[in-house]
Amino acid sequence: MKKVAIGLVIVGVLILAGVMIFNRPAGPSQASSLAPADSVFFANIPDIPLTGFRWSRTALAQIAAEPEVRAFLEKPLARFNESPTNKETLDILTKLKPGNIYLAATSASEHDFRGILGVQFWGKREDFLTAVAKARAALPPATGEPTMEEYRGLEITVTQHGDLLLHTAVAGRWGFFSNDAALIKEALDRATGNAQSPPLAANPRFLKVITELLSDPDFLVFLQPEKALDAMLAVGRSMGAKAIPDHVDELKLTEAAGGAWKMDGEMIRDAFFLLREGSGDLAETISHDTIALTTPETTLFGNFVLNFSSLPTWLDRLAESYPNATQGLASLVQSVAEGYGPECALIGTMPSGDQNPSLLVAMKVRNPNQNLLANATVIPGSQGGTAVHLIPHPLMPIAAAQNEKFLILGTDPKSVSEALEAHSKTLQDSPDFQNARSTYRNSNEAFCFLDTRVVFERSYGAILPIIKMSAALMPDMSQKWDVAKLPSPPTISQHLPPIVFSQKRIPDGTRMESSGPVSMSQFLILAGSASAALNQTLFGP
Repeated sequence: MKKVAIGLVIVGVLILAGVMIFNRPAGPSQASSLAPADSVFFANIPDIPLTGFRWSRTALAQIAAEPEVRAFLEKPLARFNESPTNKETLDILTKLKPGNIYLAATSASEHDFRGILGVQFWGKREDFLTAVAKARAALPPATGEPTMEEYRGLEITVTQHGDLLLHTAVAGRWGFFSNDAALIKEALDRATGNAQSPPLAANPRFLKVITELLSDPDFLVFLQPEKALDAMLAVGRSMGAKAIPDHVDELKLTEAAGGAWKMDGEMIRDAFFLLREGSGDLAETISHDTIALTTPETTLFGNFVLNFSSLPTWLDRLAESYPNATQGLASLVQSVAEGYGPECALIGTMPSGDQNPSLLVAMKVRNPNQNLLANATVIPGSQGGTAVHLIPHPLMPIAAAQNEKFLILGTDPKSVSEALEAHSKTLQDSPDFQNARSTYRNSNEAFCFLDTRVVFERSYGAILPIIKMSAALMPDMSQKWDVAKLPSPPTISQHLPPIVFSQKRIPDGTRMESSGPVSMSQFLILAGSASAALNQTLFGP
């Protein structure tokens, strides 16, 4: 017992020593205290070691730790570990021990970009200089020899790489990279307590935005769109993109915006805020009535307010890219814009054993005298008290039904009919929805619930045979991935709670939040990446 007590004392002393070592004074610890007040863009990972610790507790980390998943990842991980470049980079980072990292830009245009990257490190100064050398090696070869400039007792190294003039310097535990001499000098002044100009942390817009985001995030982004918009539009035009005037006008109303991501237990959360001071209350809010159209088996439920008057214009723009898909929809969309909304919902179901998932669009009836189904054909054998109609379309006929409250559109007549029947239980009675109840009731602009477990099991189960067949036909694929070791659906799905998204208008702007095994923003990125990767694998470049 005495030995145990002594051991605990020793552990306590070591922890205390660690706290003293890793929290010793090293200039401002908040990156926003180093970034310029007029930053157009600011991104920050405040505490890399803490983020690594939090990652180990997430649902994704639990999936990665499953024996089946580890076995499947053996080949790609082995290739990664065998790469000399990856080994060298990992060795540099291990020695550098980065803690806080940020990137800030004060101006951006087609021909001008002023930015600075700051890295707080707990390794030796020599380790930072090694990282600098690695970064320079990744750039075009330097022209001439490096030049040195002394600034307030600190040394700034300058190298020329094509059109890029790279400045690097160290102040205490902070190292800086910049393409602008003034920016790096301002950062050095702030890091040494000699600031001559205010930092981003004193910017009222920044302070307002971060108060609406998650506290203690793992990743933070801040943007002042009105300052960056013209530059982004210019870059877009140079790439052949066309700006949508309505969207541009909407963006100009946003004074500032921010986003934060945080690993919270098994969940990953995100929050976004668009600062529009004096935006006022919504003319229309979601009434939370459309959830009555769902069942406990509903996989996707999205409830939102939409500007229906803009639907005809939106269809015209869509027709420019997808003329076949939008053919014959003009009159339908015009009727919808005049008689329905502004509240609508997306309701999706993926029944077990059914290869055809059901997706419905529900809209609240605004004008009872407007009935776009008046001239549509009633489907023979329609069940229930509400007739199901058929709206012809070149690609796929649309089934539709309407009562005094809702218009339902879908591709499956049975699902359309069943949606308008009285349900003894709805999605709100599902055990998976219980943690989302308060979020749903507090949202006033938009809400989304996605049962990731069901979506994964159905989608993964459907594409698994295709992947295995493709591997048999393409030997190169088998060299990169051991398809025979693909994990079973339950191995992964058991760690997948639902994704919940909400959007709320408040007096100073709009707040969006989501949570799940991945956040909604991450899910959309992953879904797009997975789709692109699958197309690349199956059909090639």
